[in-house]
Parts: sequence; C-alpha cells; structure tokens
Amino acid sequence: MITEADVTEFQGLYQKQFGKPIAKDSAFQKLTLLVRQMEIVYQPIRKQINEDGDENGRAIPTNQHG
Repeated sequence: MITEADVTEFQGLYQKQFGKPIAKDSAFQKLTLLVRQMEIVYQPIRKQINEDGDENGRAIPTNQHG
C-alpha cells in the first residue's frame, strides 16, 4: 500500500530528477504504476534466482550422496 509519506518522498525525488514539481494526484498515479511495474519485473527474477542460483548468479550446490 502506498502511503502519504511515499507520495511525498516520490514528489521530492521527481522534482530532483526532472527539475519540476509534480502534483500529489499525479505523483500517486506515477508511483502506483512504478510499483506495479517493479512487482511484475522483479517476480521472474526472484523465481530464476531460486531455481538457478543465488542472488549473484552462482549455482547453488546440491548435496548428492550416493
């Protein structure tokens, strides 16, 4: 859930990056879209790490006794 503090922080970051202020409603909309995009992108990355290796791309050794 995006809080009022999140929107305020986003407004500050937006102004710093783009050099112009952004209204609260626009900031909320853009922040909501950004968060959703990150959820979509990050999910496959986490799944791939769990399947193939650790967060640095190294293979996770398996204990095979036989």
